[in-house]
Amino acid sequence: MNCSRHKYFVTISRSIVFMCWIVSARPAQAGSARTPSNDFTGIAAQSGDAAHNSAGPKLELSPIETLRKFEPAPDEEYTLGAGDEISIQFPGRPELASRNVIGPDGRITLPLAGPIKIADLTRDAAAKEISATLSTYYTNLSATVQVEKYGSNHVVVLGSVKNPGIVNFDQTPTLLEVLSRGGIETRPDGNVPEQCVIYRGDQVFWVDLQQLLVSGSPLADLRLRRNDVVFVPALSARMVTVMGQVQHAGQIPLRHDSTLSSVLGEAGGLSDGAGGNPELQIVHRSKGDKTQNIKFKDLLKPNGGMEISLYPGDIIYIPKSGLVKVGFVMQQLAPFLTMGSFAALAVH
Repeated sequence: MNCSRHKYFVTISRSIVFMCWIVSARPAQAGSARTPSNDFTGIAAQSGDAAHNSAGPKLELSPIETLRKFEPAPDEEYTLGAGDEISIQFPGRPELASRNVIGPDGRITLPLAGPIKIADLTRDAAAKEISATLSTYYTNLSATVQVEKYGSNHVVVLGSVKNPGIVNFDQTPTLLEVLSRGGIETRPDGNVPEQCVIYRGDQVFWVDLQQLLVSGSPLADLRLRRNDVVFVPALSARMVTVMGQVQHAGQIPLRHDSTLSSVLGEAGGLSDGAGGNPELQIVHRSKGDKTQNIKFKDLLKPNGGMEISLYPGDIIYIPKSGLVKVGFVMQQLAPFLTMGSFAALAVH
């Protein structure tokens, strides 16, 4: 058991490094849940933006159909794995009955037969394998296999949870149960995490959990498979910073339905110093500090600002009235972009 757990943790440690690199390097687009990419493959989608193309593929929130295909069938038969404790019965031959724990190599050891590999087999398939192996020593022998303890049926939960680590199950694990037993960190609004990430082998899926719950989709309690890794991003990783002429400058949580207008609303709206129609400056940190400009009055038009995508780490700057030159804004932000600190500007 100890060897099995050590081997498993080595695998999971590599997964953690990969997951953290993905989350930090390519944050998900805030608005992608509303209009998911049609060519999303389930792992990553290529952005049409030149800046993103130069940096490689970008993870998107997984569309509903992709999640449905990702979810195992409700009647999917359980396969045995290392750490499972099983009992083997031989009808008519009670003296041959035994209780075994499947080793890290996926094998059990029986008298006469020696090691028999049964990992990744169903109960019935394992029983047939055992019967076939013992047929050399016994005639008319049949076996039945029953799982006494599900030692391999576990999911790993990581990230912004109170109890990260392995969560064991005696039934099919589900997403909400994993998050509940992992202990979700308290959000300011008391809700579950906006998003989480599921890592399965070489597949990575962003799940817009909040939107699934609001829509009443049963996929919010997605069925998982053993050895899945569920990663909950820290709340601080899903923030944008609003600075300049607003009522309450600072960091604003980036939710699945956030728009530029809603973010400005959460910042208390524009202050008097912004003037009647300021030119908002959006600095996209994930795009190499690329700056995007939009007039405030354009946000008041039908669907105004809906095409403006916000990303974690973005800075929204509202200059004082008359100071609308891009060069001025970048000149003011430059030392702070270099230092990675926005506190001084946030209080202006």
